[in-house]
Amino acid sequence: LVMVWSVAQSVAGANWADGLDVLVLVALPALLIGTLFARLPWLPGWLAHTLSGILGLVWSVQAVGPLLQNEVRGQLGAALADRLANWSDRASEVLIRSISLGRIVQAGGRGEDIVLFIVALALLFWLLGYASGWLLFRADWTWAAVVLNAMVILINYTFTLPKPTTLFFVFLVAALLLIVHQHIVQQQRRWSAALIDFPEWMPMRFLTAAALAVGAVALITALLPGQVSVAEAARTWRLVSSPFTAVREGWETAFSTIQAPPGTSGGGFFARSMRVGGGRALGDNIVLRVQSPTYDYWRAITRDRYNGRSWDNTVGERARSEIGATTAEAARTPLDAGMIALDPSLIQGRTLVTQSISLAQDRSDSMLVMGGEFRSSGIPVLVEHGFVNPGSGPLPNFIETSRVFAQVPLQNTTTYTVASYMSTASVDGLRSAGQEYPAWITQAYLQVPESLPQRVRDLASEIVGTAGATTPYDKAAAVQAHLRTFTYDEGRAAPPTNVDWADHFLFEMQKGYCDDFATAMIVMLRAEGVPARLAQGYAGGTLDPQIRAYVVRESVAHSWPEVYFPGYGWQRFEPTPASYANVPLRPTSGGDELPNVPLGSSLPEQYRDRDFTEEDLQSNSAENAATAAAAAEALRAAELSQRLLFSIGLLGLLAGLVVLAWYQLNRNLRGLSPATAAYARMTRLGGWAGLRAEEHQTPHEYAAKLAKTLPEQQQHVDQIVGGYVQERYNASQPAAIDIDYDGAWKTVRRPLLARLFGRPFERKPGAKTKRPRGG
Repeated sequence: LVMVWSVAQSVAGANWADGLDVLVLVALPALLIGTLFARLPWLPGWLAHTLSGILGLVWSVQAVGPLLQNEVRGQLGAALADRLANWSDRASEVLIRSISLGRIVQAGGRGEDIVLFIVALALLFWLLGYASGWLLFRADWTWAAVVLNAMVILINYTFTLPKPTTLFFVFLVAALLLIVHQHIVQQQRRWSAALIDFPEWMPMRFLTAAALAVGAVALITALLPGQVSVAEAARTWRLVSSPFTAVREGWETAFSTIQAPPGTSGGGFFARSMRVGGGRALGDNIVLRVQSPTYDYWRAITRDRYNGRSWDNTVGERARSEIGATTAEAARTPLDAGMIALDPSLIQGRTLVTQSISLAQDRSDSMLVMGGEFRSSGIPVLVEHGFVNPGSGPLPNFIETSRVFAQVPLQNTTTYTVASYMSTASVDGLRSAGQEYPAWITQAYLQVPESLPQRVRDLASEIVGTAGATTPYDKAAAVQAHLRTFTYDEGRAAPPTNVDWADHFLFEMQKGYCDDFATAMIVMLRAEGVPARLAQGYAGGTLDPQIRAYVVRESVAHSWPEVYFPGYGWQRFEPTPASYANVPLRPTSGGDELPNVPLGSSLPEQYRDRDFTEEDLQSNSAENAATAAAAAEALRAAELSQRLLFSIGLLGLLAGLVVLAWYQLNRNLRGLSPATAAYARMTRLGGWAGLRAEEHQTPHEYAAKLAKTLPEQQQHVDQIVGGYVQERYNASQPAAIDIDYDGAWKTVRRPLLARLFGRPFERKPGAKTKRPRGG
């Protein structure tokens, strides 16, 4: 009970979505049902599993009912929500939503129904709880039940910030004690069957000793170092985990509205969607230290699609579709340390600088944080970017870089360097940039939902008209100035579920934090035909003169808009009037050329892992694209070879296990008669299948035990046992030679193998049926 509770509570506490508290209310009853069904020896496995599935579906829909009513009330009104008062109506609503989700995903869209996400998790945890009870009390497979729960809590632990360490150790202690307890129970069963006396207090002594040992294991585990710095280990993990990553990305596609757990805004930006929520409360812990000759915001991710309630990052999905990759992860371009991504001839008004980022927390999202436009890194990376197709095939478009992932673990105290192009663009330069946007900009960065209220568009036109703004830069400056008159408030209440985020902020709240200000500015600019995107990361932080680095804390986790200008790329704006936020300072004129400055000159030697020079700027963009494409192809080929070797190794391991099992089954049989050899094989395989030949049983008693479980094989079992008994106890009369003992053994072998691999679906060996009293 404690083991399953800790797993369910760890996922519920991760707050992937509102309403996950139902997981505990689902998992624990499922465990009790699994235990009850397992304890009923007359209930066959197929019927128990069917009944459990029906009960799980009924209970999950019932548990999610209040959340479903709230969602319908927000989307369609209170009248329709009140109609979902009974179970059948709720089940019908879930069925309709499931059919709609299936059609959306099949058509290439993304699911946004948070209710179905909760229902799916509830069903999974019903299965987890039920399977745990069944495996423990019907199949006697303790390790299977523990491993099943361990997989769930470890997967959640991997992607959750902050880590639910306390719950993990509760799980660890409970699981290890469960293994010890079940072993004691099995031994007691054997001792009782063999009529062996044992002290009543012996199990308690075993459990006490086990508790001390488990406590020591937990303490030692907590004190072990958690840092891994071997690049090959990281790449091997990426290879092994690629199937799980593909499943995770498919899960995110079906349920794109899942939100990041508490704390990720200060330590990571893993969630594919950023959706509107309530107030935020960030800590003051240091996240990273940045040594850079230029102040900037430190970006982790950009998002391009707005649906009225959330922001999505679709760059990876569009790249996957463009090049025909199987997943968004496979469409990322691998770059070795120092390999150049962005060609400087494609953008102007930039200066090349080297930044050194020293982490003060683990980054489970593996994202690099940097200022400016990414050019290259001192560590191997994967770049998520768009593609352009000039007619000769898709080419990498590094100007549309949305995220950069490290190929090595990013842990506390890790330091990496990034070369990037910082903006030096002037106001006059941005004003004269024009509006000749490329197709990839107009297709993705002018999008607004059809449901956007007209008054948002009208307000944007009014602001632009009042300011007399005619250029995209002046429009952005006007909207920025208007929003900075609003109130900054991190404690503002969550908007109603049936309203547009930007509309509610602009006309109802007029107060909020960075997510609200950035969203409103981008939506209004897009309504005016100015392409913009949402960026997330950290504001610049405070300068520590002793280490000449910007100290970045969780409290400055930030969202801001970036506006695209032809020739100049993405430029930062700041509509949020927070104390930690700064409006970009741009010169009125000039500053549009790349200055010849010494790179990395302000970085202490201990923070450098690679020096970038001005000679790096002489690379050719076509060569860069070809090199990146060749590197991507080489990495895919290498990973395919590694997968092949991994598969061959796995098959070899399975073959080795088969050979080992065959050896164990046939060892020490040389020189034995056919009857004795057949009996030895039958008892060995029977023991593996849960039909052990107990020490107190005679061969004929064991034959009766086998015949009771395998009645159709009674004739062949009696032949083998009869021949063995004849040879063992009546040597003067050898076993009959006209009986094919080897053939009888092969006939019995098949059902024993079937029972070995199907033990979870069989009754527990030795289960007793209660006889009715009286009669």
